[in-house]
Amino acid sequence: QGIMTVFVSNAFVLVPMILNAHSGTKYGVPFPVLTRAAFGVRGATVVGVLRGLVACVWFGIQTWVGGTSLLTLYEALAGPIV
Repeated sequence: QGIMTVFVSNAFVLVPMILNAHSGTKYGVPFPVLTRAAFGVRGATVVGVLRGLVACVWFGIQTWVGGTSLLTLYEALAGPIV
């Protein structure tokens, strides 16, 4: 069940990522330039801030998972922390 969940969620995320990357690779233009062309200078700023917020949240999630993994490894080797 867990492996199936990973495959389904990866397929769900893959579609927007491919759509996002297609125009950049087709025209050789980076993402910020495409957002300026689509949304203007102010709209591209909003898109950039939203992208930055998502990056901050993702960094927090990865840090939490990494810390939990290190704690589990430490407790498996040295015993529980009181």
